[in-house]
Amino acid sequence: MFFSLKLNLIKLRLICSKPTGQRNQPTHGMTGAQTNRPAAVRARSQKPARQLSYFESFVQDFREYLLTSTLHGLRYVGEKKLTWFERFFWLAAFCSAIVCAAFFILNVYAKWKLSPMIVSINPENIQLNKLPFPAITICNVNQAKKSVAERYKNDGGLIDKKLLESLCLSTPDADIFENELSEKADWEHTRSFLINITQPCNEMLAMCIWDSIRMSCQDLFNAQLTDEGLCCTFNVVHREKMFRNPRELNDMNITFPNPSVEWTPESGFPDDAPPDGFPWRPQGIGTDHGLTLLLDANVAEYYCSSTKTTGFKVLLHNPIETPNIAKLGEVYGPGIEVRVAIEPKILDANPSLKHIDINKRLCLFSSEKELFFYRTYSLRNCEMECEARAMLDVCKCVLYYMPKNKTTRVCGTEDAKCYSDMRKYVLNGRTHNCDECLPACTEISYTERPSSAPLNKELIKNYINSLNLAANRSPEYFISNMLIVHFYFENNSFMRFTKEEVFGLTEFLSNTGGLLGLCLGFSMMSVVELLYYLTLRALCVARKNKSVRPFVR
Repeated sequence: MFFSLKLNLIKLRLICSKPTGQRNQPTHGMTGAQTNRPAAVRARSQKPARQLSYFESFVQDFREYLLTSTLHGLRYVGEKKLTWFERFFWLAAFCSAIVCAAFFILNVYAKWKLSPMIVSINPENIQLNKLPFPAITICNVNQAKKSVAERYKNDGGLIDKKLLESLCLSTPDADIFENELSEKADWEHTRSFLINITQPCNEMLAMCIWDSIRMSCQDLFNAQLTDEGLCCTFNVVHREKMFRNPRELNDMNITFPNPSVEWTPESGFPDDAPPDGFPWRPQGIGTDHGLTLLLDANVAEYYCSSTKTTGFKVLLHNPIETPNIAKLGEVYGPGIEVRVAIEPKILDANPSLKHIDINKRLCLFSSEKELFFYRTYSLRNCEMECEARAMLDVCKCVLYYMPKNKTTRVCGTEDAKCYSDMRKYVLNGRTHNCDECLPACTEISYTERPSSAPLNKELIKNYINSLNLAANRSPEYFISNMLIVHFYFENNSFMRFTKEEVFGLTEFLSNTGGLLGLCLGFSMMSVVELLYYLTLRALCVARKNKSVRPFVR
């Protein structure tokens, strides 16, 4: 036993003492092919992989993109386990979804481009102290005082008689001044005639009360020549703030209260404007914070009227505009008391509209169009300049109430035929029709809501005694000739309408993303995926293929 154990130890020692190469030698009985097989396997494993072509690499990456894309349906297109018919079905469904999404997106884009603007109610009302009191122009419908007209008729010259006929008769001026007169009236003569024959403001305005304070009417109103003749105007902005070159204007001498501030509908009142800055602002609501006027029609002096009744034409307008009172003025007769509630209509615009084409938004900001005479752009001011320019082109003169400077010739009697025929020139297309005048993007206009009641003879006596008028007017005269009118605001804040974009860039992207998400499951990450496979992954694969070199012996 001991001998056997010792023999085994000797064998173990011999085995462990063999060289390493001998340990791995094949045992007896193995063939040469079996002996060389591990070496052949090792040789095949060391051969370099075949490099893919760019097309094969693109196909492989494209299939990987289809299988991993977040877009709905694409993974079924790249799935090898599906049949060709199933893959074609999902491809057709994906293309149909693209066409549907494109159709709706194009509709949204067309709406954005064709109708980019919408007018909506601004949730933030404008406060009363941010608005000016409206400009008020008042004219007596009597075109000529009877006493002055009879004096011209009896003792006046031929030109004065013809001017009186032109003022009172409906006959065209071209027919009145058709004959060659020995003397012709220039503008200075015509202006003097209009001022003398019309009722002056100091006779028409018997009493003025502003913000519950009785004031001199001459401090509140200025005489102004309008298309209705000589009228009286309240709260029109200072001429230096209305016109570009006020010193060159050929107009009446006008005085304004101080201090005068720079107000426009677009910019509003300056932040440092004083509370009593001109144009004046309403100090509150109701008749005690408005304007109360006592007007005298002086019916006994009526010679001819622009209407079929006695009374006054009254127009509320923007303080930066020239009144068109002949066509737009409201008529109020004497013998009544009228309460006129003022209702402003405010339309403003979001500054973001400036990048939209003017032909699509159809309004102008003040900085986009400069007028020749007026400093502030408005539709009415633009139309006034357009009409004056057309008249000047055809007749080489302008009518007396149109904007003009000292060098512009005012139409006289010798131009009657020309300015009477202006309508014919316009209809024949020989002058433009002011198409360049678009509404201002920010506009403020005023409407009036009147209520009236007749004056009572008994009740008016105490009122007359409390007024202490300069002239002693009886109750009978008061009822036959006088008009009491109150202008006031009813509310402290007013709704405004704002022009703004239907779709901004954010809204357009939101609508587009919603349609793409609904039809395709498209998101921003889908764009990242596509960019990744087109750029970063393609670059990395190209660099990897470039670094692999085939083994060359």
